[in-house]
Amino acid sequence: MALLAWRRPTSTIFPRLVIALLMVIAPLYGIGLEMNKLGETSVREELSTSLQTRVDFYLQSLDTENVHLFSLLQQYIVDKDLQRLAFVSHTMSIAEWADTVTQIQNKLQIIKSSSLYVKSVSAHIATIGRTLSTEKTISDLLDDDFKAVEPVFKLKGPRTYYWEGRLFLAVAYPGSDLPGMKQTFLLSIELNLDVMKTALQSFFGQAGAGAALVQTEQGWVVAAIQSAGDTARLQNYVRLHSPLPDPEAVDAAGSAPEEPASSGSDSKLQLDNGVFMAACQRSGMLGYTLIAFVPQEKMLGPLAKYRTMLWLLSILSFFVVLVHSYWIYRLIHKPLQRMIAAFRKVEAGNLEPVPLPRPNNEFLYLFERFNMMTEKLKVLIHEVYEQNIRAKSSELKQLQSQINPHFLYNTYFILYRLAKMNDNESVVRFSQHLGEYFQYITRNAAEEATLAAECKHSRTYAEIQNIRFAKSRIRVDFGELPDDCAGQRVPRLFLQPIIENAYKYGLEEKRKNGRIDVSFERRDGDLLIAVADNGDQLSDEDLRRLGDRLASRSKEMEYTGMLNVHRRLQIRFGDGYGISVARGELGGLKVTIRLPLDTA
Repeated sequence: MALLAWRRPTSTIFPRLVIALLMVIAPLYGIGLEMNKLGETSVREELSTSLQTRVDFYLQSLDTENVHLFSLLQQYIVDKDLQRLAFVSHTMSIAEWADTVTQIQNKLQIIKSSSLYVKSVSAHIATIGRTLSTEKTISDLLDDDFKAVEPVFKLKGPRTYYWEGRLFLAVAYPGSDLPGMKQTFLLSIELNLDVMKTALQSFFGQAGAGAALVQTEQGWVVAAIQSAGDTARLQNYVRLHSPLPDPEAVDAAGSAPEEPASSGSDSKLQLDNGVFMAACQRSGMLGYTLIAFVPQEKMLGPLAKYRTMLWLLSILSFFVVLVHSYWIYRLIHKPLQRMIAAFRKVEAGNLEPVPLPRPNNEFLYLFERFNMMTEKLKVLIHEVYEQNIRAKSSELKQLQSQINPHFLYNTYFILYRLAKMNDNESVVRFSQHLGEYFQYITRNAAEEATLAAECKHSRTYAEIQNIRFAKSRIRVDFGELPDDCAGQRVPRLFLQPIIENAYKYGLEEKRKNGRIDVSFERRDGDLLIAVADNGDQLSDEDLRRLGDRLASRSKEMEYTGMLNVHRRLQIRFGDGYGISVARGELGGLKVTIRLPLDTA
């Protein structure tokens, strides 16, 4: 019946519920969109105003610096030393000439040091055909730079000139612009464009932002621009947003007013590396325009993200309404999905019970039986796991119990031989070591001990064997155990059987110069204990057969001696640990025991 009702949506509550929810949500989101639009417009205006304000401030600072330089030029253009050198140099003695040149050179240096933007200062004296500059004292002829600023003789007041990629400020001696007046001398300043470009590039201190000085009349641009296309785009932008002032606004002397003619902001600027938000301001004093540009993505990117997130939220909300309304009619499908998800969790090993549905739900019986099934599975898994642990523990105790009788047989045999030889002193020492040995293995039922205690016990065993074998026949050298490994918990009686194996199979036939080395090494988070002997009875076939036995996991194999220790270590720490064998540096068998560090 529910499916039949779903096929006739006009007779159900589902479309009505969807329409009702949309009628409530749609106006709210419409208001939200309008608020976002108003906020975006406001933020855009604020960013544009901030950008324009920074352009105005920087341009004012730059104009102030240029006014300062112009005032210095106008101050020094009437300098008496310059006039003497220009007009009466032929009457000077050599000493007067040199003194006058030095004075002029010092004054030019003062002008250069007055600003970081000054690259060099020159005095071009046309009457004597020579140039003095901060770069060299005096030239034999007028420098080539004179060509760039020579037109200033025909004009009144200071001017700017762009020549062969260089920017100059120049002023001529007063009266040079009068008709019929010959060229006398002028002062010029070459601005350091590299410093200016660096300052413009760091205008905003963020990646991608920059600024430029553009002069459309003379066609020059000062900026860290990489392509001619960008240079042309900047000039076109200035022509569009900062046109030349009205000719009627220019004063009789031919200079523009000090107030900026025009400005532009909140305009897009397309350069090779993207779209920029730009603002410009024209300098009425020098005729160039300062333009600053910031990547539009950095300035307006967050606004676009907010707008996108609002639309996503609107779409998501619309789907939530549909899903919520549709879910009302999924009273059967929803429990089935929950049941399928529960079975998938069981497949993944998660045996947690699922919440039961409402009492009047038809799926209550299935959910109850599912929970009962998971509880029974938990009990069965726990029983199997406990049985496996107990089996391993029983195997461990059985393997460990094989060690004690094995050594007991050998010790009583040694004691018997010493007593038979009436070596009472050796009997006493042997009995003392033997007491310490059996005290260690019988004082408690613990299956583990510290590594320091195990090493001490192995040294005691070596002392017992020294009584059996003379020191000149077999010598045992123990390396230094790292202090931070002394408290490591290890299975009891794992090291002594390895040393015993070296005595029994490696050195028992040696009559002299037998040697056993025990060393300790930390490697890759593990502790490696190596027991090496210099026995000469080990063949390659014996070594291969021993390695095969260590790698075998046959249940029928008898685990005694070295295999006993290997199996115990694997049970305790895992298959990645235990014993490996190889031919050692001494020529005999080298047994390496790998133990994990910091194992509880």
